[in-house]
Amino acid sequence: MIPTRFEYIAPRTVADVVTALDADSRVLAGGTWVVPEMGRAESRPRRLVDLRRADLATISVEGSRLRLGSMCTYSDLLASRDVARHAPLLHTMASGVTGGVALRNQGTVGGSVAAARPQSDVPATLVALGADAIVAGPSGSRRVPAADLFLDAGRTTLAVDEVIAGFEVPSERRAGHGYVKVKRGGSSWPIATAAALLRLDDTGRCEAVRLVLGGIESVPLTVDLSVMVGRRVGDKELDAAAAHTVAALSTPWTDVLAPGEYRAAVAGPVARRALALARNNVGVMEEQRHGR
Repeated sequence: MIPTRFEYIAPRTVADVVTALDADSRVLAGGTWVVPEMGRAESRPRRLVDLRRADLATISVEGSRLRLGSMCTYSDLLASRDVARHAPLLHTMASGVTGGVALRNQGTVGGSVAAARPQSDVPATLVALGADAIVAGPSGSRRVPAADLFLDAGRTTLAVDEVIAGFEVPSERRAGHGYVKVKRGGSSWPIATAAALLRLDDTGRCEAVRLVLGGIESVPLTVDLSVMVGRRVGDKELDAAAAHTVAALSTPWTDVLAPGEYRAAVAGPVARRALALARNNVGVMEEQRHGR
């Protein structure tokens, strides 16, 4: 039960959503964060703006980019062949989201990003994929790299009258991917996540690599692993990547799940495991592309 009064509206267009937003309103996407906060009276908006009728749950491919509406749920990602084909990292992430079927059917990609919770799976995954957010506001739409959306835990660069309409994700059909997370138990939020993408050239050497950690700091942490480019990805290279990851840490995040010291200790191992999975997946992706 929500103990405070509020106005509820469900606009049918993004333009009407933007018109309804101000400093005293909250956006309702999946509701997995907003509704509990309102139930505890931690959030008392004057107006609740529901996105469910604004036609923001489509998935399509245009050229070499995957387009996702912000209201796509984890179940939508898992059911989409386009997601599995062009962004298998996103598919893998969605398959392991904590909360079971109920959360997979309710939680949304855009809601997770807008909430900017360090322990959520989505932010670091989209940053690793090089995704752009399509942000709608009073002056129209603007494109924002996902990495530039996050300011701190629970804080984004969105203005009070802006909303995330969707995302564009470059196709990563040629890349191997790896996704790893550390949790206290099957039903708990992640303490740390690592999302990795790896492309190899025809000689088996690293052509491109991306590694982004979630939960380790208050915003997704991109690790510069350019030293791997041009090298074969063996155990020594994976060990070096883990060391680079630890060196990249600035201010490990502390919450009720784990202190910053623990997160710093697991950063290297989760990074190495994600990169190893990505390396092993490269061959699988090539076989699928050639129908073997």
